[in-house]
Amino acid sequence: MAKISTPLALITGSIYAFSKFAPLHLRQPVLDLISPHISDGALSNLLLLCAATFAITTTTKAVLGVSGWFSRKSENNWVEDKYDWSKELVLITGASSGFGEGIAAKLASGGTKVVTIDKSPLGPQLQAYQNVHHYQVDVTDWEALDATNNQIKADHGDPTVLILNAGICHRIPIINKDFSKIKSLIDVNLTSQFAMLHQFLPSMIENNHGHIMSLGSLSSYIPIPGAADYSATKSGLCALHEALRLELRHIYKADKVRTSLVHPVWTHTPLIRDFEPDLKIKGLPTVQLDETIGPIVEQLYSGYGSTVVIPDNLGFATGIRGWPHWLQETLRNAFNPHTGK
Repeated sequence: MAKISTPLALITGSIYAFSKFAPLHLRQPVLDLISPHISDGALSNLLLLCAATFAITTTTKAVLGVSGWFSRKSENNWVEDKYDWSKELVLITGASSGFGEGIAAKLASGGTKVVTIDKSPLGPQLQAYQNVHHYQVDVTDWEALDATNNQIKADHGDPTVLILNAGICHRIPIINKDFSKIKSLIDVNLTSQFAMLHQFLPSMIENNHGHIMSLGSLSSYIPIPGAADYSATKSGLCALHEALRLELRHIYKADKVRTSLVHPVWTHTPLIRDFEPDLKIKGLPTVQLDETIGPIVEQLYSGYGSTVVIPDNLGFATGIRGWPHWLQETLRNAFNPHTGK
């Protein structure tokens, strides 16, 4: 909202300032130009509207800025921490395509050492980086995952940054979907994150340094018909991160360990392939993958944990559960990708 208000404030503020403070020899030609088309009373009201708009937008921006500062500080326990990205070790799950691959490439190109996990081989984009080390394992094979994570620690040490990105999605309504598929999806999208925390959170707590980032979705707040299990896992990540932040603060006393949860809107990755035709028909908002990678990496580089919505102008959706129910359902209906075919 602050970004939206900036050009409006500049335009309305400039008009009002020009009308009041510009030298008469500059103002008069403009007045002569518009006076045949607008009455003095209407012009006075227009300038008053410009002044009011400028005041409201700048005040709103200031309030949001102060609120954002308090939110960032409180989420991060009012303590600072420093990251040396030439020395940090980043582990990314689900890194053979989509978000994971893009984030890994961005970090690796900046010189950061990256360890990737996926049940598929490393994609060609990442094979060119000598500072990317890939381990092929299914994150729902708990014994194999445990062995792989132990091998990672033996080979590289404990990661200081976890990006828990592994995820799958099937477009199948609840009663049409085999229970085995539902269980598999929950294991990939949610249970595997607990498994990764069990392995790598202790060293972060011990060193009071680290960042845990999960890839959520706006479906945490606006569920997707035909993907109820996917939406449920993304809502589960919200509770996981809220509880994790409290445990780090009150139980483990690790006040510098950061947590971030990223909620992208529909992003053009293999994950949404089954939805893309209907998204296009209904004109629902989508973003390209490279539009999401920048904000994600920027959040990591900031040294702070936070909830990130991409694009940020959809951040209002995170408050939907506090709205009147009729308004909640209106928004969910509007964002429904099902065309009824």
